[in-house]
Amino acid sequence: MIMHLENKIMKAVLLISITLFTLTSCGKVTDFISGSSSEEAVVEQTVQEVEKPISVNAARVMKGPISSTIEVAGIVTTSNPVAVIGEATGTLKNFTLKVGDEVDIDQVIGRIDPSRPGMNYKMKDVTAPVSGTIVSVNTKEGSLVSPSGPLAYIQDLNDTKIKANIIEKYISFVQEGQKVEIRFDAFDDLVFDGWISSLDPTVNVQTRSLGVEIDFEDPDNRVLAGMYSDNTVIIKTIEDALLVPSTALFAKDNSFYVYVIENDRLKKTPVSKGLETYEYVQITEGLDENDVIVNTRSSLLGEGSFVSVQNEGAF
Repeated sequence: MIMHLENKIMKAVLLISITLFTLTSCGKVTDFISGSSSEEAVVEQTVQEVEKPISVNAARVMKGPISSTIEVAGIVTTSNPVAVIGEATGTLKNFTLKVGDEVDIDQVIGRIDPSRPGMNYKMKDVTAPVSGTIVSVNTKEGSLVSPSGPLAYIQDLNDTKIKANIIEKYISFVQEGQKVEIRFDAFDDLVFDGWISSLDPTVNVQTRSLGVEIDFEDPDNRVLAGMYSDNTVIIKTIEDALLVPSTALFAKDNSFYVYVIENDRLKKTPVSKGLETYEYVQITEGLDENDVIVNTRSSLLGEGSFVSVQNEGAF
């Protein structure tokens, strides 16, 4: 009986010694003896030392403009060529025009001599019917001409427009006067300002699209007829929207959320969205300006995840 009691005492002393040694190595003997509540802090510190943080990029929620847009392709066109017609049959004289020459309306560009052997007639002036550029010449000085054959064609190359087609499901969003941002492969860094000037009265039954014309500003006359254009039609713009990167928005079961970072922990926050582009999403509910959110895609993220921010800032 006495031997059994001694064994129990020895085991108890050994257990207390091990415990004191462990707490002494952590610098917490006093707390253990006094029964301080700081034991919880020790546990939390130990958990964080063991838990490895997830490295993430972050973005600060900002306010700024965002637009709803439609992307359409187009081609640059100009006014139809106008034929230069001589008003008499005879020999063409004083006609030196070549392709590319600029002419003004009513400018004399040649003369026709209707005289025949033994019969002299007054020469007839050939005038330009419109102002523009000579785009083709069909004859030359000294040739026999008549009113049935055009001498040349004139085109106003500065009266350029873009023709584009809006697919049927977007027709209700488009109207005259809407702003258009126009880009050309030939001018990589330039954006031309334009606007929708007219809409066709009916839908093309073959393509199921609506034809539109786009006027644009080109003060240096760099854009040439026949060029293809990429056109961004601005449907709606909000100037002071609350914005997050589209890569920061998560979706599940037709609902959306972001991860807000608070004290190195993630808070899964439901949000409502408004306008969106390829880069940004407008948040209408759930966030405040300057909130810091995760901008990293990872299957490791979740409510309460311990994170380490590698790159934080406005997007």
